[in-house]
Amino acid sequence: MRTIVLAATSIFALAFGMAPANATLQIAWSFGGTTGLCVDNTVCDLNAAIGTLQLADQTINGVEVNGSIQTSTKSASLDILNTSSLSVINTTGASIDVTVTVSDTNFIGPVTQFATAGSGVWQNAIGSTITLNWYNDPANAQGADTAGDTPGALIDTFTSTALLAADSFSHNGSGAVADGALFSMTESATGTLTAGATLLNRGQTEIKSASAVPEPGSLALLGGALLGMGLLGRRRRLG
Repeated sequence: MRTIVLAATSIFALAFGMAPANATLQIAWSFGGTTGLCVDNTVCDLNAAIGTLQLADQTINGVEVNGSIQTSTKSASLDILNTSSLSVINTTGASIDVTVTVSDTNFIGPVTQFATAGSGVWQNAIGSTITLNWYNDPANAQGADTAGDTPGALIDTFTSTALLAADSFSHNGSGAVADGALFSMTESATGTLTAGATLLNRGQTEIKSASAVPEPGSLALLGGALLGMGLLGRRRRLG
C-alpha cells in the first residue's frame, strides 16, 4: 500500500507538470505500465541509513520483486552507485515490459575515470531481454523521477537475451569522464520478461574516481610484480 501511495503521488505530480525534485538516492520503476517511485529515507524505504534504499518484497502488476537494495557512496576519493535485486519473477502467463532506474546526485568530484559492471542469471526465461545503461551528468541533475528519467550522457550500455533455460550474463566497462565538484549518476535496466521468467541476482554498479580503477587481473599482476621485487631485494641483501 505504501508503494501504491507513492506511485499515485508521482503520477499526480507528473499530470500537473510538477515532477519530483529530490536531491537524493531514489528508484523509479514501470512494470507493464504500472509505475512507482521510492526516495531514500521516506516511508517506502526499509533501511534507515542515508545512502541505502531497501524496498519491501512485493508484486507489481504480476511481477514479483524480492530483495531490492540500492546504495550510494560519496567521497573525495571514490563515488559508487549500486542497484540490485535477489529475484524478479514474472508470475503471469504473458510477457511484461519492465524498466527500473536508480539515481543520486551530489557525488564528489573532480573525477576523470569510470568503471561499470552488471550481471544476472536467467531461469526459465528463453527470449527475455535486458539492457543495462549507465549515465553520467556533470550538471548534477536528479534522475529516476520516473522510470524513463535518465539525465546526462550515456557512458556504457549492454544487452542480454536469454537463450537457454538456465543462462547468465556479465559485463564490465571503463573509460574517461570529466566531472567537476558535484555530479550525478543514473543506472537503468529495461527489457522484457517472458511468461514465467525469472531473473536472479541482478546487479549493476558504477564507480567514479580521480584515477583509473584497476581491474582484478591488473591488481593480481601488480601484486605478483611487487612480490617478485621484494624477493629479489631480499636475495641481494642475503648475498
